[in-house]
Amino acid sequence: MSRDITPDRLAVRGIIGTLLLILVVAAAMNINKLPLIGNSDVLHVDFAEAGGLKGGDAVMISGAQVGKVREVGIDGDHVTADIVLTDDSVELGDLTEARIITITLLGRAAVELEPRGTGDLQAGERIPVERTSSPYNLTSTLNELTETTAAIDKSQLAAALDQASRTLNASSPDLGPALEGITALSRAVSSNDDELRSLVARANGVTDVLASRNQQIASLLGSGRSLLSELDSRQEVVTGLLADARELSAQLRVLLKDTDDVLGPALDELDGVVDVLNRNKANLQAAIVGLQGYATAFGEAISTGPWFDAYIQNLTSPGTLAPIISGALR
Repeated sequence: MSRDITPDRLAVRGIIGTLLLILVVAAAMNINKLPLIGNSDVLHVDFAEAGGLKGGDAVMISGAQVGKVREVGIDGDHVTADIVLTDDSVELGDLTEARIITITLLGRAAVELEPRGTGDLQAGERIPVERTSSPYNLTSTLNELTETTAAIDKSQLAAALDQASRTLNASSPDLGPALEGITALSRAVSSNDDELRSLVARANGVTDVLASRNQQIASLLGSGRSLLSELDSRQEVVTGLLADARELSAQLRVLLKDTDDVLGPALDELDGVVDVLNRNKANLQAAIVGLQGYATAFGEAISTGPWFDAYIQNLTSPGTLAPIISGALR
């Protein structure tokens, strides 16, 4: 069923069509500035090898995707990849480097940019081959191999191989016993495998015990450190005491040397007195025993009152008074 088109609808359609026409004209006039279509944000990167890179692959900086590869083509002796940056915040220096990397296990390639330099790399500029790297370069590898092999001194190489051959031939009688010794050692280790396992297990047990006693061992080491510190401090005291004893010994030697004339006769007289006492030892002991009885009786006499009576036998005898009078006269 048809509907009548009103003037209002025709006006709206006319306005929409006009706007669309204006947008198409503006896009056509600025087609070079459109992303992924225009050339305003395109950078040309030259690589020695394509390395599996193709259009649509990612362009990355520090692992973050900042654009895509528009197309890859051959340009003379190298490959040029046109890349488009979709991140407006990216700033590239005039010494920016690029390399082809692999980002998946299936070999999907990508271009990784490394901003360098202080300038500003403008759209449409080129990153030369000198600042790019590919996963491999078959031509340069073959050229390096050719140059390396050409630089080898064939005569010297042949002489070295000949010398090695002669050395091996000369040492062949010793190689057999050496290999047999290695074989015997291997068999011995293999035959003692259980013992080695047991030894390792015991060593592991010892390690576990030491680990479990870590605090006790640390405390023991700390106590030993304290003991050594105390011994070290006491060493100074003992050293000073020995020095003082040595000084005292030297002074005593000097003193004995200076008083030898006096101490010698005095010691001789002392020896004589000791000899006399030793000879009269029995008499002295008898006198002490007799004095005990006399002292007892004398004490009893004194204890009778403020006075006492005493009787000394033969006191008036001339034989008794003569020594007393002679001693008093002296």
